[in-house]
Parts: sequence; C-alpha cells; structure tokens
Amino acid sequence: MTDLLLPIFPLGVVLFPGTRLPLHLFEPRYRQLIADVRDGDRRFGIITAIPGVPERALPPGRIGCVAEVAELEVMPDGRANIVVVGRERFALDHFVEHDAPYHVASGTVINDEPGASPVALAVAADEVIGHFRRVVQAVHTLNDDSDPPPDLGDDPTQIPWEIGAMFDLDVDSRYRLLAERSPTARLTQIDHVLRKALPDLELRAAMHK
Repeated sequence: MTDLLLPIFPLGVVLFPGTRLPLHLFEPRYRQLIADVRDGDRRFGIITAIPGVPERALPPGRIGCVAEVAELEVMPDGRANIVVVGRERFALDHFVEHDAPYHVASGTVINDEPGASPVALAVAADEVIGHFRRVVQAVHTLNDDSDPPPDLGDDPTQIPWEIGAMFDLDVDSRYRLLAERSPTARLTQIDHVLRKALPDLELRAAMHK
C-alpha cells in the first residue's frame, strides 16, 4: 500500500484508470487547484460525490482515481477546459487541514486482488469483447455509421473500464465498476450490461436495415 496526499475534486462522475475525461472548471477553488497542479506533478484526485453528503463528510474508504492533466486550455476569464487521464485508484483515508481553497486528503493506493488466472481472464475478456462489438455494430446500424468499432487494449483487467467509459451507465454502476478489486468480477459486471442491452439493440437494428 502507498500513501498519497492529493488535492481532491469531488464530482458526480467516475474516472476510470487508463481512460480520459474532459472537464470544464469554473469555480474559483478549482481554478486554483489547476493552477497549483500545473506547476507541480499535474495530478489530483477525483472522488465520486454522494448525493446529500457534504464533500468533507465523504466516508473513509470511498474509492477515487488519480487524475493526471493531459490537456489544458485556460480562458481569459480564468475558466479552464482540461482533459485528464485516470491513473491509480485510491481509498480515501481522511481530509486534512490545508491553506488551499480546495480540499486536500490523504489516500491509500489500492490494487487488484491477486490470484486471477490469466487464461480465465483472457477467455472472459474475449467473450466481453464479442458482446461489445455486437453492441457497437447495432448502434452503428441505427445511426447509419460505417466507422469501425473502437479499439480496446490487450489488458483484460482494463477492458471493463474502457467499455464502461464509453457507455451511458448510471453513476452507481460506474462506481461499483471502479471499486471492484476482482478483475473477473469487473468483466462479469460489464458483460451483464452488454448482454442486457443487446436484445433490444439488435432487434431495432434489424428493423432499421
């Protein structure tokens, strides 16, 4: 386990490791956050907010993802458009007192549970990829889109996050996918989403042709 001390941005979204997320920053405290991390290591933490829970009351153990600023555009009025890339996951330990106008917290890096069979993961990932391609094909048919399906990486542990970042999942489902430490369970979760969507999509696509 590795300890972190990070500026924290509580948001109603989920950032997955290895995926990109565009953000528009307009609050003065987050303009300052970006100015500070731009001059440092360009990293801060995104933690998914809980509706009705004050930001500093987010519970210990809440899972977040380190965000690294990959693109930055600062407007004349101080607002900023950024694109971040998700890095390692972390569990919130506690918020710390700090002079900054934004939150700062201590966190602990979390890793996947060991012991997953590489062969079993590869087989499960192949099945997920097959269902993903069928979903994309159906959506492309409905949209009269001839583009090829998006490329997925070769890492089975990463594939659920790559697909999850593309799909319109609710925040709770995204958070469960982020927090799951079993790669096999993550593949099962995203495969359930794909399987659930397929019958209706493929029926509509067949009628659209």
